[in-house]
Parts: sequence; structure tokens; C-alpha cells
Amino acid sequence: MKKDFIGYIEGYICTTSIDSHGDKFLPEDIESFKKQIDQNQRLRIMYIKHNIKDPSGEMVEYRVDTKGKWKGLWAKVGIYKNRKDVWEMHKSGELTGFSVGVKLVEKNSGFTEKDKIFIKINPQCWHEIKEILDKKNIKTEVYLKKALDESVIFSLIITAGIFIIDKLYDYWKTKREKDKNINISVTIQEKNYNFINSSPSEIKKHLRLLQEIEKTDKVNK
Repeated sequence: MKKDFIGYIEGYICTTSIDSHGDKFLPEDIESFKKQIDQNQRLRIMYIKHNIKDPSGEMVEYRVDTKGKWKGLWAKVGIYKNRKDVWEMHKSGELTGFSVGVKLVEKNSGFTEKDKIFIKINPQCWHEIKEILDKKNIKTEVYLKKALDESVIFSLIITAGIFIIDKLYDYWKTKREKDKNINISVTIQEKNYNFINSSPSEIKKHLRLLQEIEKTDKVNK
């Protein structure tokens, strides 16, 4: 059934360049998101400020554009006919761009909840943390909500966490010299740590304890 739209807006939803929120996508992330949109029509619905109770339109066309090393997800969005308020905000310049909420997950991660730790970071820094983890060949899941006030969450196995805590601390310490609002928190089985109140040694001690428990459980089995 063809839907009625009051008008259309075109533009890039996400790209490999740093955007106005300080975020950028990796090329493979953009391809992954495109596949998710292909498979799930609900991801084509657009909301105001990521409020799922406030649908305003939907993608009627979309594609991945590539220019050299640059890549972007372009979309044509139809604004629902009953959302004249949104159309007026667009025409007046109050709404100036697209954003997207998306979960990007590495394939075949094989993780279970009990052997995960979660790292939460300011959204503008997520791609730098991803690069640190990738250089260490640490397999992760990334829960990315592309909005300025939403943290990005990485999950990884407990054993990998022991080897990355010091690197994360060094990164946080360097960033804090310029921006006191930068925060990295680590959640291990519902216990929360951050580098303001906890040392890397304290966090690693917890991780090693869980490692020992896991080894004992395997022996007893």
C-alpha cells in the first residue's frame, strides 16, 4: 500500500567522515547497516531525536555511495502527511540533519552474557576505542546509538578485558587532559567501575578472579 507523504528530504544518514556529532562509521559498518535495513523494514522509519514513540517519516530510497576511501549511506526520506510540524521544522531550518540508531555486531561472536564485560564510552570516541581493540585483535560487539547524548557500549570476553584495561586507562587519561567530560566505565557482572574511582589494577583483579573461577568450574566438570 502506497503511503502519502507531505514531502521528501534527501541526504546522508551516516558516512566514514566525522559528522556534526563527532561520530564516524567504518566502511564495513555502513555496509552492515545497509543489510540490516534491507532485512528489517522497521529500521527505515525515522524518528525525532531517536524517540521511538515519535515516528515522522520513512526511507523510500537508500543506497551506499563510495568515492575513493569515503563511503556513505544516502537516503530519501518521505515525511508523513500527518506530520506537518516536522515538515515545517525542516523548511524553517530547525531540523538540519539525519541521525540513526543502530546496533552493529561482529559476526559469529559466540558470546554469552556471563563471559562478557561491557565498556561504555562517550559517543564521539567510539571509533578510536574500536581501533584500539582491533589493533589488539580483540573480538567485540558494538552497541552504537548514533546520538550525541547516548553512550556507545562495547562488549568483549573477560579474558580479553584483562589485556585491554591498561590501554583504555591510558587513552582515558590522555583525553581527560583536554576534556573532563570524557568517561569510560567498565561493567563486570553488574559491578560498575570507572577510572575516576577505580584503578586499572582493581578492575584487572576482578577479571582475574572471574578467570580463576571459570577455570575451577571447568576442572570440576
